[in-house]
Amino acid sequence: MLVYGQNTNQMMMKLSLAESYERAGDLANAAKIYEELYQLEPKNNLYFESLNRVFIALKNYAASISLIETEIKSRPNDINLYGLLGSTYYLQGNEEKAYEVWDKPFTFLEPNPVFYRVIANYAVERRAFEKAIDVYSKGKEIAEDKTIFSYDLALLYSITMQFEKAAEEYCFILILNPTQLETVETKLVATTNNPNAIKPAINVVEKYANEDNISVIYLLARLYIENKDFEKAYELYLELDKNQNKQGMELYGYADFLYRENEYKLSGQVYEKVIELYPNTQLIPSAKLGYAKSIEAILMEEYSKELPVWKPYFALEPFESGDVDVVIEAFTEVAELYNHTEAAYEALLRIGLLKFYLQNKQEEAKDYFNKIINEASLSKSTVYAYTELGEIALFNGNLIEAERNFTQITVLAKVSVNQANDAKYNLARIKLYLGELAQANELLTEVTKDLKDNNANDALEFSLILNAAKFDSASLMIFAEGEFLADQKKFGEASEKYALIANNQQAFLLHSLASIKMAEMELAQDNYTQAIQLFDAVVEEGEKNIYADKALYLLGKIYQYGVGDNTKAVEIYEKLLAKFPASIYLDEARSEIIKLREKVI
Repeated sequence: MLVYGQNTNQMMMKLSLAESYERAGDLANAAKIYEELYQLEPKNNLYFESLNRVFIALKNYAASISLIETEIKSRPNDINLYGLLGSTYYLQGNEEKAYEVWDKPFTFLEPNPVFYRVIANYAVERRAFEKAIDVYSKGKEIAEDKTIFSYDLALLYSITMQFEKAAEEYCFILILNPTQLETVETKLVATTNNPNAIKPAINVVEKYANEDNISVIYLLARLYIENKDFEKAYELYLELDKNQNKQGMELYGYADFLYRENEYKLSGQVYEKVIELYPNTQLIPSAKLGYAKSIEAILMEEYSKELPVWKPYFALEPFESGDVDVVIEAFTEVAELYNHTEAAYEALLRIGLLKFYLQNKQEEAKDYFNKIINEASLSKSTVYAYTELGEIALFNGNLIEAERNFTQITVLAKVSVNQANDAKYNLARIKLYLGELAQANELLTEVTKDLKDNNANDALEFSLILNAAKFDSASLMIFAEGEFLADQKKFGEASEKYALIANNQQAFLLHSLASIKMAEMELAQDNYTQAIQLFDAVVEEGEKNIYADKALYLLGKIYQYGVGDNTKAVEIYEKLLAKFPASIYLDEARSEIIKLREKVI
């Protein structure tokens, strides 16, 4: 026993030394030790595999072939040995011999699907994909469970860009086992990232889509969606809903998807179809709300075309369109039919938003928001109702009313952290306007506790302004007056306040911020010449003004949208890229350059 233990220890020490040589890249010395160990214990598979691995690494293919053939003589039924030998021949460049070796065990071994998978895996490892496909296909023929082979084949067909054959395998799987839909859908859709794959896949799946296999129809609908053939998918979901007696569930789910994808026209049609076909389903309130939201979204797209959203500030003008009343009527129907439901309160909220922003009927808007607050303190819409009431109060210069509404948000039972922080940020602004600087700082500190919050960056910038100006409270309050006027969209008066600070070089950070704010106020009033001069002045300050990159960006916007000089706009955007390579406006500038160059050319 003692001698055996000593020999074992010596063997382990040699193995450790060989592995160290191998890790260090000294393959020649590693091979010598592995060979010595193998000769001492030829039946130890670890020594055999290690020695063969080093022979391959040394590209000593002849030695590898001799070693494996020796093993085959003692283990003629070991399928892995044929896989290894074929791999060596393949690496040597002798593909014909590799294929011959990989095929050999199937001439004398009992048929076994596992053996085909083993050999195919060796072929895949050497990227001999066509051979692997051949072996998997033969294995599939004799296997009871053909599904696993079809998955392997589908993957290899996709890799080799034989997309029709890949789709054939996936359809084969679904015909055998319809419950595999989720897995098949995931794998097939992943291949359609290749633009050449989607249409061949659709052509194949269309052949198998019939009422006998619902899963294939679902797969086809998903492929239509991936190919943006939303109308064709709609036809299939109509069929699926009807055949499975889903009472509108399939259609409603598809309508929701279309709405999220901004396909508002079709989402509206699908919601309408749910309402038409299934008037007694529990989905009707949600479907009617979805329909109203869809036509509202179409309206808002039209409205946004008339808004100069490229400006940081702009006046709100009533939207002269009869469609506004049509949308309001749709929401009113929901609110009246399904009174005291979540759908009704969301409808009331949206009516209020339309009244305020598109029709400038503030008192009517407030009535809708107050109705939500008075009837449903736990509704998801209540937070938004208080927010809009706060915005209306700010717009009208009523700080006490604005403060009351934003404060209410922070104490609601159902309010998210982000919503509460948004309210606190607005409250901090109000405290600034009221001259209550300590309270403003306290609120901002609460918001910045979570740097992942959407309001954190704005709150940090706000805090920086307050702290930088704490020894110049007079300038800070003049700046605050400008901010308050800007909130009320009194841009001319705000510009005058900002000018007082912008002309004071001793105001430091407030000077920089007021300079660009003053330019933004002129821009809001369409005073492009004056705005350009002011933005140019900010840019000329260079590093002295931390908003110089923003000034350049807005200059580009003025030339692009305000003046209509695309060549000059490109010049400005390129200047931004060159002077401020770390600017947050870089991506947007590049995007605009690409669009404008196409127009200029």
